[in-house]
This record gives sequence, structure tokens and C-alpha cells, in this order.
Amino acid sequence: MSVNIEGENFSPVRRTIKHNDIFLVTDANGNVLSGNNSGYGLYFGDTRFLSRLEFKINGTHPIVLSSSTETGHSSIVIGTNANLKDNLNPERIIPQETIQIKRESILYGSYFETITLANYNFFEVGIHLEFFFEADFLDIFEVRNITSDKHGQKEVLTSDHNKLVFSYLDVTGAIMDTEIDFVNEHLPIPVKIENDKVIYELKIDPASKLEIKYQINLRSTADLPKKFIANDFNEALDLALLDDKNWNKSTTNFKANNEDFNEMIQRSHKDINMLVTRATYGEYIAAGIPWYTTLFGRDSIIAARQSLIINSELGKNVLETLARFQGKEENPWRDEEPGKILHEIRFGELARSNKIPHSAYYGTIDATPLWIILLYEYFKWTDDRKTLEKLWKNALDCLSWMENYAMYQGFASYMQKSEKGLENQSWKDSWDSHMHEDGKIAEPPIASVEVQGYFYSAMVKMAKLASYMDEAVLAKRLVSKAKDFKDRFHKAFWMEDKKYYALALDKYGKQLKVITSNVGHLLETGILDQYYAELIAERLFQKDMFSGWGIRTLSANSLSYNPMSYHNGSIWPHDNSIIAFGLAKIGKLDLVLKIMTALFEAGRLMYYKRLPELFCGFSRQFRILDPPVSYPVACNPQAWAAASMFLLIQSMLNIEPDAQSNKLRILNPVIPEWLDSLKLKNIRIGKSFIDLEFNKTSSGLVIAVPEKRGKLDVIIRK
Repeated sequence: MSVNIEGENFSPVRRTIKHNDIFLVTDANGNVLSGNNSGYGLYFGDTRFLSRLEFKINGTHPIVLSSSTETGHSSIVIGTNANLKDNLNPERIIPQETIQIKRESILYGSYFETITLANYNFFEVGIHLEFFFEADFLDIFEVRNITSDKHGQKEVLTSDHNKLVFSYLDVTGAIMDTEIDFVNEHLPIPVKIENDKVIYELKIDPASKLEIKYQINLRSTADLPKKFIANDFNEALDLALLDDKNWNKSTTNFKANNEDFNEMIQRSHKDINMLVTRATYGEYIAAGIPWYTTLFGRDSIIAARQSLIINSELGKNVLETLARFQGKEENPWRDEEPGKILHEIRFGELARSNKIPHSAYYGTIDATPLWIILLYEYFKWTDDRKTLEKLWKNALDCLSWMENYAMYQGFASYMQKSEKGLENQSWKDSWDSHMHEDGKIAEPPIASVEVQGYFYSAMVKMAKLASYMDEAVLAKRLVSKAKDFKDRFHKAFWMEDKKYYALALDKYGKQLKVITSNVGHLLETGILDQYYAELIAERLFQKDMFSGWGIRTLSANSLSYNPMSYHNGSIWPHDNSIIAFGLAKIGKLDLVLKIMTALFEAGRLMYYKRLPELFCGFSRQFRILDPPVSYPVACNPQAWAAASMFLLIQSMLNIEPDAQSNKLRILNPVIPEWLDSLKLKNIRIGKSFIDLEFNKTSSGLVIAVPEKRGKLDVIIRK
């Protein structure tokens, strides 16, 4: 679901850092300006605990020289001064670019910031520092301009000369505090704290430096996820760096001879680590910052699937966490039904006061079959029978929901029941994403095309899992049911005049006769015969669908096409990665490389070489070196965009794990022309670990296994 843009104070430029369940969004200066409509702020538990964090020196903002959030958990901003009046002597001007202003911040249970001022003048300077703070305690849904409601009571307390506290009593009776504590360990202290302002009066000797430190503690009596806590800036940095080290040791690492590609992979690697969240109820991959920093069904599952090649434990954690919230009852307010996997869970005031149905909300048609698919693929990577047995009852409940609740006129369909739920409940969940050829919005129940593929794939994979669980009768029933479903699907969805599958069927069984990327998701599911799969593959790369930067969500020839829309012509990296995975399954490795190259060339032109949630679908102009056009409210980082790189690598190398047989198959691998070598280190299959190298030579692609630990057979077919 997209985000509403309102007001003039909107900026698409955001700098984000996150640790666990706390995240900060600022401008390039490290500031959160008052009244902004860009989502800036310090958040915890789906609540904005700080809505203003502004820093001025002698009445002006510093000039930004560099601004980095490279690590994901910390930020460093280097700035300098404009010409300033000296606070000691108003008749004297402090020349521009003679004061260095360094802001270093980190999140680890709390927010810690160290500000270092360096005087490069030959004389003592007088500095007047001002910090401005506000805390609106808005629910994230209010920040997104999706809904608003009455609020509790706010107050500001100044507890002593080093501390500023904002308190809020919400409508449920929960008390929230934002405590800003200016550390006083042999450091300057504020001369005044009043209302929302903290003031320092400082003198800095020539060629000298001076430090100021403060931290922001977030507290709530609401039932929120547990935080990891550090005591000060240095401890927070040490703990965060240790976490990074442990993450790198536990994951597959990649090294290519192309530095842009290396940077993109490392960015994705860091972003997935950043988005991993450890809560009291389980560990998961948060969907994206700033709007979707919570547990999602579809998003967390797909990101975990994409990331199995780097760390299969992510898949296990997502499966187990989602299983804890599996639907138990029929609850129309939350679109909940027995066995259903949730769409999204929230902990903000609106969810806790039942003003919105998100505690948890189940309005998704595809998270449940995708959960089964992830369980199967996790099992193929790990042979973790203990987890399979533990989650088998949940898998059977998923299957029961698919068979007893999801079907309408023989196909998997959705219809909103909750008055504050989602109208569209497939991955394209914006209100206008399912339309007829003439632009008319489809009437629900709606059977989206890719969802039928997920249901088919889930049935086939559940049959295989049933065989592993010695449930032969169930396996046989599902195989038969899947075959019948496949036959019926083709007859209902195939558009002979367009040689393509319809986007969906509406309430009346009428096809939505538009050309979309959704159909590309079918390629990996097995629901298409090879002949039709090849037709789809060819169609996806015609000019109206392939922009040069990737495959569009909707054909440029459609009446509803809008390259700046959320789902009707934009380009989504995860969408493209799933299509690429399917292309590998049907032997179209040349087209896998076309997607890989397009996204690589797009990503290397983006900030931090980071693929965003989506970007605009404008055609690439090869004669003019124009970059891809950003989408203004895209999450960045976003889980399934970050993890797309890993699935693209797995697809082009055509790696297939089979931990049950202690085998790893590499089938006709390819690498793009802009790569000569690619190394993968520490891939885990079952209990074995392996390193792989792919090198271009005059005689073709050479594959080497420099190290293997464990009993694993590597089968290579070229």
C-alpha cells in the first residue's frame, strides 16, 4: 500500500539508520525539521517518539560537506560554518569553513550522538549552540497520512539542568517518554533547557576541539518488543560492530572483479542485516524503512526466500515467527480466518486501541501459500527435519485455509471484509492495481493471476513435504488436486488474442485483459507448460514491458499506465528477481542476464548503489546518459529489494540445493559480460559448507570448488 503525500514540506531525500526495533529518519544534515511531511523522526513500536531534532550553530544550520549512513546502524555528518558572528565578540566574524562540525550518531537500544567542534582559527571563538526537540507521538499510520484519530495527553517536563523529558499518555492508558539526557562526564553542560530548546554557550581555543554528548532514551509501558540496550556511545558502537562481525561470519559472502557490483552486493548484505529485527515474539526481516518497519507476511517471506543462499536461518526465523500469529478464528474486523498467515502486525496507539485492525491484520491472499513454499525451500537448503516436524501442524492449517476459505468459483480469491482493511490483498495492493482493459476497477472477489501460481506451487511442494513426513495419502491427494487446478487455470486465464495470461478474474469470472508483470511470477511455479512459459518470457521483454532498467509492472500500452504510479507502470526489483528466478527454471538464462544487467546498471547509479522498493517506469534513454527516476515515497532500504541481488545471483548461476541427498546442482550457469569472475564463500547446504568460483576463460566459464567442508556432492552441468 502506498503513502499519501500531503503539504509543501515534503522531501524524498531521507537518511535512515536502524537497530532492532528503533529507527531514525533524517535529512542529509542529520536533522528532523519541525512540521516535515517526509516521515522524518525517531521511531519505536510504530510510534514517532521524536518529531524534531534540529541543531544550529550561532543561529544557522551547518553546511553539509558529507553525510553517511553506510553501516546501517550509525551516521556521520561532517559540516562546516558559513560566515558567523562570533558569540564572544559580535563585532568579529568567524570566517566561513574554519569550524568543523562532526555529528556522529548510533542506535543501540537508545539513540546516542557525539558532536565534535574543531576550531581552525588563530583566535578563540564563541559558539552558541541550539538544539530543538519535539515529540508528537504520532502513530506511523498518521505519519503516512492514512488515518488520524483523537490523541491522549502530552506534556513536557524538564527534570534537571541536563535532561529534557517529553511524556505522553495515550488513549489506552500507556505512558510513553522521550528522555533526552545531556551527558555530564567532564563535558560542557547546557546553560539553559526550556520548553523544546537546549542551549550551550561555548568557548573554543585556537586549534582546539570540544565534544558534546547526549542520548535519547525511549520508554513505554505498552506491551512493546524488548530492546537491546547500550549505556553510552562507545559501548553502542562496540556492540553494533560485534553484531556486524557475527553476521558476516554466519552468511555467504560474494566477491567479483567488478567493484560496482561488489558494492551493490555489500549494500544488500548490510541492509538485510539492518532490517533483521529481534523481538520478544520472534525474529524476522522487517519489510522496509520508514513505512513498513515491522513483521509482514508476504514481504518477510519473500525476502527470506531470496536470502536463503546467504543465510537459511533467516527463513527459519520468519517461518516460526509468523506461525506464532497464525489465524485462530473468523474475525472480519481483522480479515482473520483459521490457518491464515498474517499480512502485517502493528504496536502503535491506533492498533492497540483497536482503531485499526492491525494487531494483527490478515488481509493477504498470498502469504499463506508463500509460507508453505518457504518451508519447502528452507527444508531443501537445510534438511532441518526437526523444524519441519515442529511446523507441520502449521503447514496443515495453512493448507486447510487454502482449501476451505480462499476459493471463489474454483480459484484463490480475495475480498475485503474489514472496513479499514485493504481493498486489494495480493502483492499489488494499491486501490487501483486491478483494472480492466478500459481502466474500470475490478469488482471483488478478485483472483489474481500470480496467486494461482503460488497456490499451485504450494500444493506441489506440500505434497513433497507430505512424502518426507510419511503422509502418502495426503501427498497423492495434493498431486491430483494440483494437476486439476493447473488445467482449469489455463482455460480460465489464457487470453488467446493476446497470447498471454490475464491479470485476474473479477467477481463475474471476467478476465482483466491487461499485460502485467504478475504473470512472470508463474514461471517458477510449474503451473505453465514449457510452450506457454516461453511465450510469456518473450512477451515480458517487448518494449512496452521492458524499460531498459527492468520489467514494468504494467504495459506502457495500457490505458492505466502511469510510470510514476505505485503499481501501474513502475519497476520493482523484487518483482524482477522473481521473474528472473522463473526464467532460470525454464532454461532462459540469457534473459536472466538481461534482468540482472538492467538492475545492476540502475542500482549503480543510485545512492549507496542501493536498489529501492521501486522506481519509476520511464524508458531508458541510451543516447543520453539519464539515470533511473526515483519514486518519491519508496522505502529505502526495503527488504525484498535488498534481497533481490541474492536471488538474481542464485538464478544466473542456476544453483539448486538438495540437502536431503547431500547434493548441490549447478545447471548451465552464466555470468554477464561485465563480470569475469565471481566467488561465493561459505554457502551452507545441510550440514556442509562450500566455496565456489566462476571464472571466464578463453574456453568458456570454469567452475571451481576451492573448499568444501562436509559430505556434499557438487553436480555441475554445462
